[in-house]
Amino acid sequence: MSRPLQVVDNAVPICPECGELDCDCAELLQRVDPEDVRGFNPVAWSRVIQSERPIRLDPNSGALWSHSGGVWSEDRNAVGDVLPIKMGKSYRRNKHLGTVTDRLRAELKHDERFIHPDKPDDRYVSLPSGLFDFTNGEVVPHDPDMLITYQLDVDPTFSVETPEFDRFLADVLHSGDIDRVLDILAYLLRPGNPSQRAIMLTGTGRNGKSVLLNLIEAIVGRHSMAAVPLQRLSTRFAAARLYGKAINLVGEIDGGHVESTGAFKQMTGGDLLEMDVKHSQAFAAHVWAVPVFSANQIPTSSDTSEGYLRRWEIIEFPNKFDGSDTTIEARLFSERAAIAGKLLRRAAATGFTIRRSAPGDAARESFANRSDPVRAWLADGEILPVGFTARTRSYDCYRLWIEDGNGKQALTRNKFYERVAAVLGPAKKNRDGTYGWDFPSST
Repeated sequence: MSRPLQVVDNAVPICPECGELDCDCAELLQRVDPEDVRGFNPVAWSRVIQSERPIRLDPNSGALWSHSGGVWSEDRNAVGDVLPIKMGKSYRRNKHLGTVTDRLRAELKHDERFIHPDKPDDRYVSLPSGLFDFTNGEVVPHDPDMLITYQLDVDPTFSVETPEFDRFLADVLHSGDIDRVLDILAYLLRPGNPSQRAIMLTGTGRNGKSVLLNLIEAIVGRHSMAAVPLQRLSTRFAAARLYGKAINLVGEIDGGHVESTGAFKQMTGGDLLEMDVKHSQAFAAHVWAVPVFSANQIPTSSDTSEGYLRRWEIIEFPNKFDGSDTTIEARLFSERAAIAGKLLRRAAATGFTIRRSAPGDAARESFANRSDPVRAWLADGEILPVGFTARTRSYDCYRLWIEDGNGKQALTRNKFYERVAAVLGPAKKNRDGTYGWDFPSST
């Protein structure tokens, strides 16, 4: 078995057979290009870089990823942080960095040592002390052969009570919604988004939304998060910012109109997306970051299809507080290890299941009505016709309702007709040939 080459600061390999810098040993000549024996050897330096920590290549983006602290993460300086120290005074960035990086990439590609950040292994999440195994609820040792890219920021403790957390949820949520919300929080700690979910926290005033978001961030860690608002998901670089992230968390998003939901549905649906990266080549990959937003007012949307609405889990915070409890966040943070343990065990027991609740169903209905101004108009009952009403007259009533302070801008006439038809069915023709709908007095 051949012995590895040793390298000294002047970048000349030492022969493992005779220990000399300048020799004619057959083994050395077979393994090193003769013209490099007295000079820079990128093959040897690639090995030096790889001896520092495991490295893999992302075939989608071309980025290098390294394993450190129990988790794989993108490492743009995998070579640049190591090579200058190892080479010492002989290091020249323009001459050495690109050459060694190219050699390292070529080796990883040739050996198919890849990592796929857009295809997470949902069996494990990394912890500072090991890997949590969702199949049995146990913690196993870190293993670089397990290509885990999601690590929580806290080491959980299991079977420990969380009285402050339990009291907080009881204070800020509907009484029948706590189990569903715990399912949602557990869902966020497991890699992937197979149920195609997005989370919206709603409610006005001081009601606990921001405290819960801060707790999520304290457990998950900012390094596993992106922060792209709902209204900006369709912008040029949004998809690339979510690539490889576990959660896309944004507090207090704008309650304005969402014109395009195509990118949102692609991201939550696991579709292949074009990743446009600044100063780099675009590539195609998937996004699995679960969107988590909070809003005082639910944004309206041009899309009111079931394909859009079904993705949302709405958490209402119905109660308001005077802000006198200034230590609640600190008390919750002191329990975050136990909270993480409780949620991980829940995720192991329930999988990716999020149960339904009466408050959750009501919140989703309110979300649908708010997202769709026509649904909101029909549900409101104000300035609403009764009995058979022509389409044109129906639209006039709707415009008056909007102008009365119930929206920023009325839909176009044809879009309004489509929305009403989606709720009341296709317009009917009466005896004089006029098309319209039967509006029930109880609507």
